[in-house]
Amino acid sequence: MKKKLGAVLLSTLMMFTLAACGGNAGTNSANPASNAEGTPANTAEPAANDELKPEPGAELRFWTFTTDLKPFTDYAIKEFEQKYNIKVTVEDVGYWDSIGRLSTDGPAGVGADVFGLQTPDVANAAQSGLILPNDYFEEETKSINKPDTVAAATHDGILYGYPWNVYTFSLYYNKDLVKDAKLETWDDIIAFSKKFNDVKNNKYGFLYEPKTSAFDVAFMTGYGGYIFGDNETNVNDIGINNEGSVKGLKFIQSLKDIIPLELADATTNLKEGLWGQGKLAINMDGSWAIGEHSKQPFPVGVLPMPKLPGGDNAMPLAGSTGYYVSSYTKYPNAAKIFANFITTKEMQIKNNELTGALPAADITGTEQGIRNDELTQGFLKQIASSHRFPGLFETQYVWPALDAAVAEVWNGGDPKAALDKAADKLKSNIANQK
Repeated sequence: MKKKLGAVLLSTLMMFTLAACGGNAGTNSANPASNAEGTPANTAEPAANDELKPEPGAELRFWTFTTDLKPFTDYAIKEFEQKYNIKVTVEDVGYWDSIGRLSTDGPAGVGADVFGLQTPDVANAAQSGLILPNDYFEEETKSINKPDTVAAATHDGILYGYPWNVYTFSLYYNKDLVKDAKLETWDDIIAFSKKFNDVKNNKYGFLYEPKTSAFDVAFMTGYGGYIFGDNETNVNDIGINNEGSVKGLKFIQSLKDIIPLELADATTNLKEGLWGQGKLAINMDGSWAIGEHSKQPFPVGVLPMPKLPGGDNAMPLAGSTGYYVSSYTKYPNAAKIFANFITTKEMQIKNNELTGALPAADITGTEQGIRNDELTQGFLKQIASSHRFPGLFETQYVWPALDAAVAEVWNGGDPKAALDKAADKLKSNIANQK
């Protein structure tokens, strides 16, 4: 499940599929906040001094993972039901499926009251009128969570979500294979890989999936590249073909010396298969796989993204997951109370304790309940040195353009020309949507 989860997390970071997107930017007025019968929900906020109380007879349907998150979900729901005497039914629905499902199940009266979304999907859900603002608990949410996670749960200045966890990627390494090799810079990793590689026997020093451009951006940002300006909020400032981005793509091109594979062959399945067989020394993978990698039959460590040749440290994209209240809910008060209850700072720490997920809360990493193992602590440090994942609706146009550029360059093309072409395509798509 972890491998499937990681693969889909990255794929949904990279694109809005039809199933995940539901409507489009122009559907807001056609999708008012509605209850399960398709009529507008009562979303009036209580007076500032009034306690938000659940509706009499409220029952909630909650969409989330029922496998990887089961220990936390079971714990949180038990605590909530005991405190509020509100029944919560859990259904196994991935974050990437939520919008597509809610677009049909919501009007039919069988959709979730509370469900999860990742950074790329929030703008679409808000513009399509599928989610209610986080109004009553807004100040509490802002006070406990990292600013970037609050921003990711916000659209057009309105906070909708209840941030829950964060994710990024870095470099896992097999300690038995790496031994005492120096791995402080990317030059070190390249030198190690050239000595370690035995391609005929499928042994590699380092592997990642270069055709997944959400990974590739880490090398571009390390040289000063970016996707959108103003900390990934300004679509009028395209940075994928600036000087830093071009340097980053040139570096990616150079990695083919140690990853002598066709782009289509450098897959997650190949990487994870060799890793499990002890034939891969350094594996670029996500924080969502901490639990899986901690169970390997060999000792595993995690490296922060090293310094690039002539640049700064590579900076991987970091996204966040939050929970959201459906505009179709019959019980908006109860749903808001539940969404807030399961995303308090204490609950986020409990989730880390039970499942390993990294909290969206602004923590030091030393709080009681936070895992103190090497992998968790390593990724908490990497989160602090990551690059914000853009949560704009226009992000959906980025990945096809960048994918094409990486493919061209991996096969020997000119990085500057490829990125200029990608930037032109991105600007054209953005202009055509208006």
